[in-house]
Amino acid sequence: MSEASSAHLVLHFDVNETIMIGDPAGGDTYDDSLNKILAKSAFCRATGPLGKNGACDITPTAWHDGTPMAESPPAPPPLQPGWTFDTPPGAAAFYKQPALKRAHAKKFADAGSPGAVYAAQRERCRAALRWAHAPHPALSSEDGAGTLLPAFYRTLDCLHRSGRSFSVVLRTFGSDLPRVQAAINAFARGEHPDYPEGAPGLELPAERMWRGRDDEGGRVSP
Repeated sequence: MSEASSAHLVLHFDVNETIMIGDPAGGDTYDDSLNKILAKSAFCRATGPLGKNGACDITPTAWHDGTPMAESPPAPPPLQPGWTFDTPPGAAAFYKQPALKRAHAKKFADAGSPGAVYAAQRERCRAALRWAHAPHPALSSEDGAGTLLPAFYRTLDCLHRSGRSFSVVLRTFGSDLPRVQAAINAFARGEHPDYPEGAPGLELPAERMWRGRDDEGGRVSP
């Protein structure tokens, strides 16, 4: 094993819209969050130079390929999640346009929104995230989805099987860490049907959970 691959790996994950759909602390339901994720991958044709926050002075009215947002094309322009941190010239993020975000982000693929053309893609995402097994108190939610994204479990499983030394750090501004803790512990105990071998070393005990806050100097204290 090379020196680089043997180094202890520390992975930091935000919770909401990263390993879990929904953001109760931010006032977002599961559907709100799913719509927002799609909206963040949608791009418009820029109407001029982008401001500091990625907004155009004039709200865009066409998707990045020139298709007017008012139309309903049979094949909508592809969503571009890879452009989030590297937006090409001439494009502007839908989610960074104040008027579009305010009016449509949480209902992006609903009827009446420009993003309604992506309704089929939202349903494909919903189907892919659906819990495919018997309900589980920690691993599945009341809306029929898994508590955490499938890719997160796969990441933990791959790292565990690799034998690599690693740590996972989770953070949230909300109150959902107990749910995340319960899901990770169920996975570690082998209760996830897709990973029956589990990973006992990944259990997250109560003493490794902290609630911190900023002090007057901006430092985080437990």
